[in-house]
Amino acid sequence: MESTIRRLVARSSVAAALAVGPLVVLGPPQATAEAPCPDGTARIFFHDETNTCQSGGTYSFDGTPALVKVCSVGRVQVIVDTTVQKSRTKTRTDHLDLSNGQCGRVTIAGQLDSTVSISPS
Repeated sequence: MESTIRRLVARSSVAAALAVGPLVVLGPPQATAEAPCPDGTARIFFHDETNTCQSGGTYSFDGTPALVKVCSVGRVQVIVDTTVQKSRTKTRTDHLDLSNGQCGRVTIAGQLDSTVSISPS
């Protein structure tokens, strides 16, 4: 019973964090404040509550953990293409085009892989 309550509280906390929108901070707030992403990078948030800063280039992720959100930091163009399994035989590619501090959410359910391309704007 106690472990069920802990899981419920943890899931509720994650849902509340995701609902905040562009102000989402996944993980400990102190760690994020101490290590912000530099201008010209992309901040990539994952389903397991981790995040990373990536500079120019193209990066591929296999869906484990799934991408949740991507933000452009400063003057940078970020393109995100995510392949999502819709049914046994059908997939869909979701596309995000972000720049100048914009953030966008990525479909988590059925996520197979994602590609994030970062270039100066």
